[in-house]
Amino acid sequence: MPIKTVYTWLPVTVAMYPETVPIVGEHDFGKVASIPEHLPHSTASNTSLPLRLHTEGHGIDKYPAKVHARRVAEELGDVKGLIVLAAAQSILWPDSDMPQPFRQDRYFYYLSGCNEPGCYVTYDLQRDVLTLWLPTINKTRVVWQGRGSTVEEALEKYDIDEAKYLTHETMEPRIVRRGHQPSRHNRDLLINYICSITGHSDEVAALSSEHLYCDRLVSKFCPKHQRKNLRYAIDTCRVIKDEHEINLTRKANNTTAAGHEAVLQHLHQLTNEAEVEAEYMRICIAHHAKEQAYSPIAGSGPNAGVLHYVANNERFGDRKMMVLDAGCEVSCYASDVTRTLPLNRKKPGHWPSKECENVYRVVEGVQEACIALMKPGNSFRDIAWHATNMTTRGLLDLGVLKGDCEEVLAQGTWRAFFPHGLGHHMGLEVHDVSPGPRPKEDSSKSMSVEDSHIAVLPPSWQLMSSWLATETLPTSTSGARPDYALLKPGMIITVEPGIYFNSFLLENFFLNDPKHAQFIDKEVLERYMDVGGVRIEDDILVTKDGYENLTVAPKGEAMLQCIRRGAEEAARRERGEMYREAMP
Repeated sequence: MPIKTVYTWLPVTVAMYPETVPIVGEHDFGKVASIPEHLPHSTASNTSLPLRLHTEGHGIDKYPAKVHARRVAEELGDVKGLIVLAAAQSILWPDSDMPQPFRQDRYFYYLSGCNEPGCYVTYDLQRDVLTLWLPTINKTRVVWQGRGSTVEEALEKYDIDEAKYLTHETMEPRIVRRGHQPSRHNRDLLINYICSITGHSDEVAALSSEHLYCDRLVSKFCPKHQRKNLRYAIDTCRVIKDEHEINLTRKANNTTAAGHEAVLQHLHQLTNEAEVEAEYMRICIAHHAKEQAYSPIAGSGPNAGVLHYVANNERFGDRKMMVLDAGCEVSCYASDVTRTLPLNRKKPGHWPSKECENVYRVVEGVQEACIALMKPGNSFRDIAWHATNMTTRGLLDLGVLKGDCEEVLAQGTWRAFFPHGLGHHMGLEVHDVSPGPRPKEDSSKSMSVEDSHIAVLPPSWQLMSSWLATETLPTSTSGARPDYALLKPGMIITVEPGIYFNSFLLENFFLNDPKHAQFIDKEVLERYMDVGGVRIEDDILVTKDGYENLTVAPKGEAMLQCIRRGAEEAARRERGEMYREAMP
């Protein structure tokens, strides 16, 4: 059955099938398309009018690249000229004929929705024309590597106005070796196009990175302040996700949750970290989500206290806890989920010690309290400080820390057990871009920590000795916050408090320093060391009226029940098999 598409031109509404008119639009976004000639003269003309598009049945679901381009243009202000962005190239490993895994440039993807190598995208700000530039198909390599999109296929798949080849058919692009630039003839048509639009350097805005031929093109056409302004404009737009981006993040979270749940159900029979990673990845691959937003972390025992442990190659033995931090990608959009699981072979789904349960309950309480504060208008920095305060008081209640709470906070000793930030933006990157103040065109100096995004949303994993041991947080968070520092609808931010017992960190930065050691009870600490670490992480969407937790992987009591249920079902199956074998 063909897809039925409804186009709306106020005050006339016409239903038709898509083959009657080319689609230059996107689901539920205001776009522009030519009015079919068969409409009455009062509505048919050579002009283009806004329309809204929705689909019935198996609908068109293009990534809203054109909407993103217009948002970026609006953020740039009254600027004429051209935006130029390049896709990542297919790159070979050093001294090898094997290609590295391909990962698309996220700025390029945001303005194209295209996950193919070697492409470029241009956006004519004045004419409102988004053009995707494709490598010419090398017919001699199709049998080996397949091929990219044709111009016709690109127009069908992507939310663009035009698709063109980068070169003439006789000029075939090649895979780029590390450190090399694509040959000049592979971009002649694009450069000619740029020159035809503008010959003035201040009318081209481009982002440059190590794999772009644009390095030289940027130096010729684009001054540094334009590059800085473009990055700022795209970052500002990327921070606020539209419905399409939210749905992709939700899909990624659902697949990730299925992988986590499979681990919980089979935990009773798993004996090492590698088996945990394999079980999680089995589900992701089966759900067409082989690409991960980051390398899965499956750290047991002391490895649970290593923030980015990725070896995942040790046996459980008599270890008591495991941190599973794993999230897949869907169409380049990340998920980021952490669960801490009890390792208890004798009683699956039960805490192996009171100390393990105590630490988990503290972290669980901190996370629940912080998630409840993820509402528009609130400052994430204030929420992060609330997490620090709660974690410190929790450690004091357990007896791991001692002394006056305000003194412990002022001295920064809590960092011995909570050495990272509360969370980070998430989207096209797992640690996505953050908002910040508008760059100053007349200054080449880097922004200070106070002016940068670090003051708005501390990095989730900042682990430098000077920051750990000497920097202290203010005891008060009062004072006005700039607009960009506040939570807004459409932001997706992780909330991931944790408590860790990392012997290296403790011995080298805190127990050997009298100003910190005075607040740590070593006798109680010894009882908690085999907990290793506890972290709980969810992906939170800030909404108009509050928040939505996009993460559906079981945690807390639901997690324990899932582990127990898996063990009980396995035991029933085993008893049934034994019964059948015993029958004559």
